[in-house]
Amino acid sequence: MSTKVLKHTKIPRAELVKSLRKRDGDVCAYPGCEERLDFEAIDSPREVTIDHWYPQYAGKADGWTMEEIWALSNLRLMSKKCNAKKGDRIPNEDGTLPEKVTKTFRYRRDKRASRPELCESCDNGHNLGSDEICASCGSDAQRFPRWAKVKTQDCDHELFWCIWCSIGVIERPSSLGTAMRQADSDELGEWPVES
Repeated sequence: MSTKVLKHTKIPRAELVKSLRKRDGDVCAYPGCEERLDFEAIDSPREVTIDHWYPQYAGKADGWTMEEIWALSNLRLMSKKCNAKKGDRIPNEDGTLPEKVTKTFRYRRDKRASRPELCESCDNGHNLGSDEICASCGSDAQRFPRWAKVKTQDCDHELFWCIWCSIGVIERPSSLGTAMRQADSDELGEWPVES
């Protein structure tokens, strides 16, 4: 038993453009754009493109057939730049387009500029011990301070930390338990020697 795959027969581009031009005229269909389309331009921002008003990916996700996606009612003529500006946004019920989502931080320097000033005394908590608070900025210790970073083979996974500790492959004991063991030890990271 074979299943028949229905193929979509595409209408040639010239016929689509002719039908859409007859329906909509020579004005770009992007909301708010009054620019007249240049049907002779090639590889320019004013080149005429066919836009799927309801994007193809959304139509496929909603179970539309190829005939519905390529139906004249879903197609619009737009200039190349307006079609790129519209992108894959799904239009609102009233025919407007939702606001384009912009990234909060476009450049790394902008992200850094929004951070608080670097404290020279404690390096924003990276140079503090587990129970210390910086007198200059009031920061407390970071969970993985830079002074305690060691290579994996040298790590005790309690006082010091390595890459495996920081990503959670090796579970570290609670900071309270570590602080109690440090208080009982004679040297940093060493257990007291019982006599």
